[in-house]
Amino acid sequence: MKLQLLAASAALLLAMPAQAGPAEDATVAVTTWLDKFNAGDVEAFYAGHADGAVIVDEFAPYVWGGPQSAQRWMADYMKDAEARGISGGRVDYDKAALQASSDGNSAYVVIPTTYRFTQKEAKMAGKGSMTFVVNRSGKDWKIASWTYSGATPAQE
Repeated sequence: MKLQLLAASAALLLAMPAQAGPAEDATVAVTTWLDKFNAGDVEAFYAGHADGAVIVDEFAPYVWGGPQSAQRWMADYMKDAEARGISGGRVDYDKAALQASSDGNSAYVVIPTTYRFTQKEAKMAGKGSMTFVVNRSGKDWKIASWTYSGATPAQE
């Protein structure tokens, strides 16, 4: 009887869905925001940022903070892309190689990336990484800061 009870308990435990931890939840939020950016859903991308999020990227003015920082970053990204003849920018990422940790209220997520785009009709790509700090806001996660670091893109 004890063996049957043990077997039934084990089967029940194995059948229960695993609960994601805060680091996994934060990672899903970050990759969802990247997917929204790649799909051109800028409103969802903006909504993922805390107001005043700090952003560091490879084009001038290199750092954005304060009110509507995500919107100002996007405006500067578009100006830079137009000036350099860039279109179709997207950030592909390696979900299997990411690193994340969380204390339940904030999380640190590092994702290996490849920034792909077309520049004056040439397909370009640059490997890099994005690092995010996200904070819990109620049930949701909001980007407190992110940075992109990458190699000089080359023709694919």
